Amino acid sequence: MASINTNMSATLAVSNLNKTTDEMTSVLTAMSSGKSINSASDDAAGLAVYTAMSVDYAAWEQAGDNAEVATAILETADGGLSEIGDILERMYELASQAASGSVTDTERAYLDDEYQELILQIDSIVDSTTYFDTSLLDGTYDESFTVSADSSVAAIDVTLATAFDAASLGLAGDLTSSTNSTTELTAIEAAVTDVSSGRATVGALMSRFDYAAGNIETAQTNLESAMSVYMDADIAQLSADQTELGVKMDSAIQALSVSNENLEKLSRLLS
Repeated sequence: MASINTNMSATLAVSNLNKTTDEMTSVLTAMSSGKSINSASDDAAGLAVYTAMSVDYAAWEQAGDNAEVATAILETADGGLSEIGDILERMYELASQAASGSVTDTERAYLDDEYQELILQIDSIVDSTTYFDTSLLDGTYDESFTVSADSSVAAIDVTLATAFDAASLGLAGDLTSSTNSTTELTAIEAAVTDVSSGRATVGALMSRFDYAAGNIETAQTNLESAMSVYMDADIAQLSADQTELGVKMDSAIQALSVSNENLEKLSRLLS
């Protein structure tokens, strides 16, 4: 039935056009952002899951940072121990030479001068081997590092309980006599054992953090893959949707145009 009071065909055309326009806006927003969810109305449940995953991902990122910091600390400690080990090697050479009957006490005094300087250098290395002013080689370092987003996984304790200063290593003697030099040789051998043990402890911890970092990387990769299911836009599908909606918009506009033309013709008929 033709009517000049109510143009139902035009009303329906406008309604369809508005609906299609809203859908086109949503598609274009997703294409421009690369995200399938740009507001809660797009997928409330999916957004809730994605948000929870984002929190987990942030926790894994922090765990990764913790592992990197721990590794840096251990590398710093190992560097200091390596230098002390090199010094002990030189000290052993000096003590061996001083213990020999082929040198005089005067020559031993010269050897002892270097020996005492090296003892001071060991203490200097211990004092300077720090991480943000926290000493690593004085036997007091004891910290824990969380390397998982799962709160049930225990943190890794980094305890460096051995002091490596000269006095703690038992290096308090001199090379002024053959007897003293022989005593120092024994002390140096024990010190080398302590330093080697310390490096072994540090190395074992470094290995554990390396594996922890690998686990963190795997967890992040898997979580990223899961998050992409909820958030990443399917560009190919969106492109197809855009084309389809474009056709619908053209059809709605054409239908609206025809409806308005029909009403205009009806008005002319009455006049």
